[in-house]
Amino acid sequence: MDESELCKIIDDLRGLEQRFSASVGNGEPALSSVDRVNYKRLVLEAKGLIDEGLGALNDFAMPLFRIALPPNFGVLSRPSLEDILEAIALAEGGLNQLRRKNNRTPARSAGIQKSSYVSPTRIIQLRSGKARQWDLQRLIRMLEELNYAHEYEAHITTAMLVRAITDHVPPIFGIKSFSEVANNYPGGKSFGEQMKHLDSSLRRVADGLLHQQVRRSEALPQGQQVDFRAALDSLLSEVIRVLE
Repeated sequence: MDESELCKIIDDLRGLEQRFSASVGNGEPALSSVDRVNYKRLVLEAKGLIDEGLGALNDFAMPLFRIALPPNFGVLSRPSLEDILEAIALAEGGLNQLRRKNNRTPARSAGIQKSSYVSPTRIIQLRSGKARQWDLQRLIRMLEELNYAHEYEAHITTAMLVRAITDHVPPIFGIKSFSEVANNYPGGKSFGEQMKHLDSSLRRVADGLLHQQVRRSEALPQGQQVDFRAALDSLLSEVIRVLE
């Protein structure tokens, strides 16, 4: 991650802080509509950069997300000066932690950063959507922990979490089990094939890793064995579509 991008966001947030203070001193509304929209954008961009550098589970990105999207964010719930100052402090804390990590972590030989198991965009879409009757906190947390497990090559945990996610979401489709999603849900041929892949191959892999008792010799799973990213992304895409 280019640290200069996060530094630029911090500078822009400081500019909002100065305009906030000046407008209040003049008896004007704290932030204009444009500034409020830019504030949300800047905070979410900072979160994305920190997630990219530190992984999905870190101490700075989630508080940033919460202050960027308070309940009913908008005209009746405007960011306060304290919100802006907190956003600046969290972004600076994330930047400092990234610098510490870069100073103590050798560069990867190929210079290539591992991609997330779950796209951060999907997680943001789930957080930003209006789920109405469904509380998505557990689903989002499992997705975040899945990215964390993938980043640190915790392959057994990865398989278990993907299976847990597939077992968690069927009620969103009005269905009780994931096998019904795979075999009966009217999502098109391609979607059905990918869901069958999750229901059969993933279930066998996860069951084997979960229930295997100790043996005299073991062969630990590798990343390819638990790579169901494409099928999981299709499932999450359909979840988001249904919730909208």
